[in-house]
Amino acid sequence: MASNQPVDDDREALLFALQQAGVEFVLLGGAGIESYGERYRTKDVDVLPEPSTANLERLATALNGLGCRLVVKPADRSQDVPLPAGYFTAASIARVAIWNLGTRHGDLDIVGIPSGFPGGYEQLQKRARPLRVADTTIEVQVAALADIEHSKRTAGRPKDLDYLRSVGRLHAPTAAADSA
Repeated sequence: MASNQPVDDDREALLFALQQAGVEFVLLGGAGIESYGERYRTKDVDVLPEPSTANLERLATALNGLGCRLVVKPADRSQDVPLPAGYFTAASIARVAIWNLGTRHGDLDIVGIPSGFPGGYEQLQKRARPLRVADTTIEVQVAALADIEHSKRTAGRPKDLDYLRSVGRLHAPTAAADSA
């Protein structure tokens, strides 16, 4: 993040809450792309938690303190479902492939297995590196840009394909290009 960029107070508070709870995770998605200095506007934060029971318990504690709502239809937030206090447990988090949540500090997606990475956390963590998250003062492990883009390419959502096309990386690099 350039020093002249404003801090997004909600993104900062959300990441701070996860760090304060001791949650280990890798940042993915648009916020990850932005953290590499690429142009990609997103409002949510996507995290891939380390899947141990102890870490998921820390994540559950953090989520239970964030006033979470289940986002059912992103285009119609009036349909968000408030979740009761104490709703999250390590087991409940582990049972769902992706949680789309609204919190008091903005939207948070908890990803169990990201598109294109069946090995989940173990696979992405190997190439992740500590970076300051875009629009914050917080440093976290961020998945490699090539891995985030591979996941977006694999998911194939129109907005992701538009981004990949705009940066000239719609198609996966060839093995020859990787070794150059």
